[in-house]
Amino acid sequence: MRLESLSTLNYRNLAPCTLRFGAGVTGVFGENGAGKTNLLEAIYLALTGQTDVGRLEQLVQSGESEAYVRADLESGGSLSVQEVGLGRGRRQLKVDGVRVRAGDLPRGSAVWIRPEDSELVFGSPTLRRAYLDSLLSRLSARYGQQLGRYERTVSQRNAALKGGEAWAMAVWDDALVKLGTEIITFRRRALTRLGELATDANAALGSRKTLELKLLETTTPETYAADLTGRRAEELARGSTVSGPHRDDLVLTLGGFSASEYASRGEGRTVALALRRAELELLAERFGEQPVLLIDDFSAELDPGRRAFLLELAAGVPQAIVTGTERPPGAAAQYWAQSGRFTPLDPLDGPLDMKPEKKAELEEVH
Repeated sequence: MRLESLSTLNYRNLAPCTLRFGAGVTGVFGENGAGKTNLLEAIYLALTGQTDVGRLEQLVQSGESEAYVRADLESGGSLSVQEVGLGRGRRQLKVDGVRVRAGDLPRGSAVWIRPEDSELVFGSPTLRRAYLDSLLSRLSARYGQQLGRYERTVSQRNAALKGGEAWAMAVWDDALVKLGTEIITFRRRALTRLGELATDANAALGSRKTLELKLLETTTPETYAADLTGRRAEELARGSTVSGPHRDDLVLTLGGFSASEYASRGEGRTVALALRRAELELLAERFGEQPVLLIDDFSAELDPGRRAFLLELAAGVPQAIVTGTERPPGAAAQYWAQSGRFTPLDPLDGPLDMKPEKKAELEEVH
């Protein structure tokens, strides 16, 4: 899998541009606020069709009504063009000019590592569920489809509960148990391999504590129907469904203790990195080729050991795009970021702060 080029128009603070990317590591560096994270976000959106923003209009440049990103992608020896059009409350995806859904895009195309990943450890169960569901939806198109049906069923069942429609529960319960059981079963199966890879990655990062991944479930396939019936009064009082995979948690333990409660910030960052490396390896196993690796702010909150691990990870995949406030070492190509613009540099050039005449020349161009 290789990203050949990315084009953007009216996306966040990025100036209209087309950037080309080769094999190996591409470094993108510049001051905070220069657009580096927005660039990686645009790449991830173009490759996967996914974004975690609350409203799509947040991605559209101020004063504009629409935005556009395009990725020219090489996969399995063939070339394709993936386009994403964004407007108020809508997103349109195309592959080679034909409209598609997000699930139709290459599901193993990219992995994005960012400083905010620590929230997978210290944040809410909602974040960990979202991480797990996003990964499993990419591993299995059916999982994504069944998850969508399940979430719609929960929403409709909750509406009936809020309306006090106890008589309608039998209909919703049957659908919920069928869909939820499939989701629980797939999560359990996938977590076996994901846990193995994450445990190995955590050890490779130098942690002396064993990392384990477990599901904290609110019900089981065997007791699902009985649990719904047994908690009917509580659900009617709350107006919401209290049992099922939408309430489960991905529990991370270090040395047998909850990472969210007992891990230090450094240990949490290590666990988050382990999860992302496991994601990278699991997608590569599933689809037979390495995803494009995106690394945002490679030095953020990292000690020298973790930083070296991250750079070695980037160097070990066919293509990685790495951002930072300083030049990522070992990059085959470099872009300097300033005010949403990206200038290609000769990799042999020294740091800009060592060459004031070069920096002044580039600033004059911008």
